[in-house]
Amino acid sequence: MKSMRIYVMFLALVSVGLTSCNDGSTKELAQQQEELKKQNDSIIGMHETLTAKNNELKTQHNQVSQQLRGLEKLEDSTQLEKLTSIEAKIRNHGAKLASHREMIESHNELGQNFGELSTDAKKKQLSEMQKTHDRIMSEQKEMKSEHDNIEKQHQSIKDMIAKSASGDESEG
Repeated sequence: MKSMRIYVMFLALVSVGLTSCNDGSTKELAQQQEELKKQNDSIIGMHETLTAKNNELKTQHNQVSQQLRGLEKLEDSTQLEKLTSIEAKIRNHGAKLASHREMIESHNELGQNFGELSTDAKKKQLSEMQKTHDRIMSEQKEMKSEHDNIEKQHQSIKDMIAKSASGDESEG
């Protein structure tokens, strides 16, 4: 009888110990998920900013293109090559932003059933989400830098147009 009581106590201690370990793991995973949610909020904010900026650059690009094509004599064809390169970057950014939007939406869907997953499935999901977040944040940083570069290139073309227009006026 005494050995049975010891055995029951031992089982109770083991189950309490396992439950405690599981709670720690669950809490840690919940904290990781919370961190990813914060990252996701930051990613969404940057995504919206970059989308608006890309749309602004697209409009600006169309205006610069029209101005350049409106010049009567275009002596430097490198400006047209610049425009083509800029347009390709803007389109590429649009495609990246669309893929980021899809990833963001899929992350939101994944998070809805997170509590129902096993510990291993939670770890795997969090790891995959972190990899995706890292990729998106890296691409966002790159896009922001490229947006700044595009603005400088547009300004360079505008300056050339203004110089060319003022040169035409002084000749006539």
